[in-house]
Amino acid sequence: MLFKLAPKETRKELYDRERELEELHRLTKTEWVIILGKRMTGKTSLLKTFLNEVGGVYINLMGVRSIRGLVEELAKHTGKIGVEVSIPPLLRVSWTRLAVDIFSRFEGKIIGLDEVQELPANYFLRLLKKIWDTYNLRIVFTGSIMGVIKKLIEPGAESPMYGRSPAILELKPFTHEQSRDFLLRGFNECGLRVRDEEISETIELLNGYVGWLTYYGNYRCIRGLDHRRALEKVYEEGKKIVLEELNHFLEHRKNREKYILLLKSLPANWSTLEAKIGVNSKILSQMLKALENAFLVEKKGKTYTITDPILKKLVLEL
Repeated sequence: MLFKLAPKETRKELYDRERELEELHRLTKTEWVIILGKRMTGKTSLLKTFLNEVGGVYINLMGVRSIRGLVEELAKHTGKIGVEVSIPPLLRVSWTRLAVDIFSRFEGKIIGLDEVQELPANYFLRLLKKIWDTYNLRIVFTGSIMGVIKKLIEPGAESPMYGRSPAILELKPFTHEQSRDFLLRGFNECGLRVRDEEISETIELLNGYVGWLTYYGNYRCIRGLDHRRALEKVYEEGKKIVLEELNHFLEHRKNREKYILLLKSLPANWSTLEAKIGVNSKILSQMLKALENAFLVEKKGKTYTITDPILKKLVLEL
């Protein structure tokens, strides 16, 4: 069902990602892969669908910030391949060695590591090098272009993964035409007739983000809300998700208020932001790059803008 809120897990449920799915099949024959894309563009659905087709293993690492956390998540899934792993008493544990051992149990498999960006880069990259060099398994990563993902994409000469960068598969938001067809197919599935002007407004407001379009369709079809109330609910629920992610991004940043001011100032070009934010060009460049890497901001021509409709509305309330 197109308007099911949980991530899709079969090709039949996955709307118009045939090209990306086939590309993932092609790349993983020889490569490790990173799936990149803004939130709510369907990265997890693509990953789960692919892994189901190849008999792979999906592991969600959202919020995991240590090798111990990685080990504990990996250990939960070894049963799927008929292997049981016990974690020894903590005083005798080398978490990196234990991680290598558990990864070795997945030899010949494809593992999907979702949301890896918070893992400790130095330890994780050394671990990945060991796995790359030693075992016949392939990994598909997802995450923002921060932390580990950034160092995987752009490894320096000193990096353990230098010369071993994964291939990149980027998911884009839907076009207007894709968004319209997605909504029409979903409404047809549930037998609901929706006025064309309501569909047009929804497409304009939600800007091709399949996650938000799915929320809207679910509220109309499954929960029986009218058009206006469904759009309000998309924002109410979306606000919780986006605010949590934004707070997480800002959590350890000293210039939090400057970031918020910058977001409130968008869309804007460089010179406008430099005058308004009150920081030097080096710091402004670092701030904008961090926001772009987190997929919170996008540069279009000379203008920096927020493309996520929920975030765009939310920052005005901060």
